[in-house]
Amino acid sequence: MSNVAIDQLHAAYRRDYDPYADRPIEEHLAELAERRTEMPVSYSARGNGCWVLTTYDDISALLRLNNRGVVSFPNEPDGINRGGTRDAMIPIELDGALHKQYRQLLDPQFAPRKVMALEDELREACNRLIDSFIEEGTVDFGNRFALPFPGATVLAIMGWPREDLERMNHWADVIMHGVAGASEADDLAARGQAHQAFSAYMDEKIPQWRAAPRKDDVMSVMLDAEIDGAPMTDDQLFDFSLLMMLAGLDTVQSVLARSMLYLAGRQDQWAEMFAEPDTLDAAVEELLRVFTPPVPTRTVTADVLEIGGIEIPQGERIHAPLSAGNRDPKYFPKPDEVIFDRPAKPHLAFGIGTHRCVGLHLARLELKIAFQELHRRIPRFELDTDKPAPHEHLGQAWGATNVHLRFAPGPREQS
Repeated sequence: MSNVAIDQLHAAYRRDYDPYADRPIEEHLAELAERRTEMPVSYSARGNGCWVLTTYDDISALLRLNNRGVVSFPNEPDGINRGGTRDAMIPIELDGALHKQYRQLLDPQFAPRKVMALEDELREACNRLIDSFIEEGTVDFGNRFALPFPGATVLAIMGWPREDLERMNHWADVIMHGVAGASEADDLAARGQAHQAFSAYMDEKIPQWRAAPRKDDVMSVMLDAEIDGAPMTDDQLFDFSLLMMLAGLDTVQSVLARSMLYLAGRQDQWAEMFAEPDTLDAAVEELLRVFTPPVPTRTVTADVLEIGGIEIPQGERIHAPLSAGNRDPKYFPKPDEVIFDRPAKPHLAFGIGTHRCVGLHLARLELKIAFQELHRRIPRFELDTDKPAPHEHLGQAWGATNVHLRFAPGPREQS
């Protein structure tokens, strides 16, 4: 397709879109819903340009096309390396045989049986965190629970030092979301500094881990792994570790924070989640559907790829907000409402196809245990209106900060 023809195609479907806008998430989803009705597939010239999908069918179809017309790199709508990988994030920005080799190594490490063995440890960690604020009757939920709870689990699974959790949480937050209210220059500078700090950390740790005895953890598996017949290089280990830090520390905390922000004003639904022994699993799936964080992008490698009836040429990027697919009324009636007994329909919170999230079983278990223990010890809560108001952010993973909760103080359970 000639440049003139591509320019004409862009003009015909142009409707600019800002994936990093500073606006409430529901407002952003309302725009996507409007697009779904008026222009389900559109082209945005913002940044380096990308196509934007809005329907469940188009998004799920795109995600199933990996290495069959699209590739995963770069997983960013502007086509830039915002996360700071040295080559490509492993394994989410890899495809084909190379991606398969990594998944064959990783899938057993996150299999249901292995994950379920963590249940007691997760409950202990969960209650240790609740103990740290239960007597106060108020909590910055994101910083004191939603962020450290999944983080401690990820560090344990990876075999990373647990004492480094706080700074890893900080690096992940800044790299993923930047600095709220900062100028673009200051924001980029902060992201760069966080990336450099993590890079220096891994440059120090990887040689130490190579020389140390192996343990029953993911990092040991990757240190001994052979990809295409050769051990992973330090750069490959870095790119893998960067993804594990960003995805492992950010996504579950986002669902927890947004869920508790929603439930703070709907305590009847908080109680409903635990009405029967089997209601919590369905509630977790509904909260995952409604508060989906990831927002992947794909690059077209076919000569022409047809999506939503539009022929999109090679080299174009296609942006797929998973939460937009999860709000498609074709499959989810009253899509913006949280309905715990909603008829089952596979949601897109963990993606679909070959790149379906490797940590989905762990994420589900973390969410279930967190809600169970929080409800057991904090049966009622509300937003603490004396503290800064909640703030939602978009980006490559949607989330919320400043989720301050207020509740009746309770006793500590651990010494």
